[in-house]
Amino acid sequence: MTKKIVVGLALVMVLFGGFTTYYVNVRKNTAEEKVVSKDKPKISKKTLSKKAAVQINAEFYSHEKVQSEAEMALVGYPATFSKLLKQGELTIIGEITGLKSYVFESHPYTVANVYVNKVLRGDASKLDKTIRVMFVGGNITKKEMLAPVADKSSMNVTDEEANSDEIVTVEYAGNRLPQAGEKVALILSKAPSGANNIPGKFWSPIFANKATFFQDSDGQYRRIPEQPSIGGSSDGTTGQSQNQFNQEDDEKMNKGMNDLINKA
Repeated sequence: MTKKIVVGLALVMVLFGGFTTYYVNVRKNTAEEKVVSKDKPKISKKTLSKKAAVQINAEFYSHEKVQSEAEMALVGYPATFSKLLKQGELTIIGEITGLKSYVFESHPYTVANVYVNKVLRGDASKLDKTIRVMFVGGNITKKEMLAPVADKSSMNVTDEEANSDEIVTVEYAGNRLPQAGEKVALILSKAPSGANNIPGKFWSPIFANKATFFQDSDGQYRRIPEQPSIGGSSDGTTGQSQNQFNQEDDEKMNKGMNDLINKA
């Protein structure tokens, strides 16, 4: 059975006037991985200087950004923060110290180096260590991004676009990419060996953005709010009721994470 890190994440990408729907699957593959970002020297475990963070972000995010819609189909998503916490293997507060993109089956992923400032739950030996965490989205060439739809006339993909080596940064709605120098609270699970053909050991937030809490300017850790739904949802509920659920769920889970942090 295919093992998934991002549970049932259906992505609807708006690509040059059209769209395509697909599922991001995390699975083993023996093909050679495509690395978009160049290898960089190993980063110190110490906190990044502001100058170093600016340099990393300027290089990684120097490309055109493609914002894409995402529809979450969450299997087994819990109703309470305590249950969400228990589904993860490791919960931390960390600082982003490095960014690198990979491409697998026309989908971009970003693996961030995260220096662990505090272990909130799980293996205490990870404290003051750097771990690798995979986020959905990242840098990808246009020809790789468009490969699944390049031969579909309804997409109006030009030959130039279909063969373009220009790199763009794909960011999915509700799944904001991390930036070097910022802090984030994460509920993580270990990725299976060889997942998405990414080499080495790494972790992934459970339920993607639902277990990712970025630190805001007021010091609180919060999820990125989902964009309001338009019309009805796939399960027959109205967009308004789904929006209300998402907002209430975010508030509940944000409070749970900050309460946990304050008690630590």
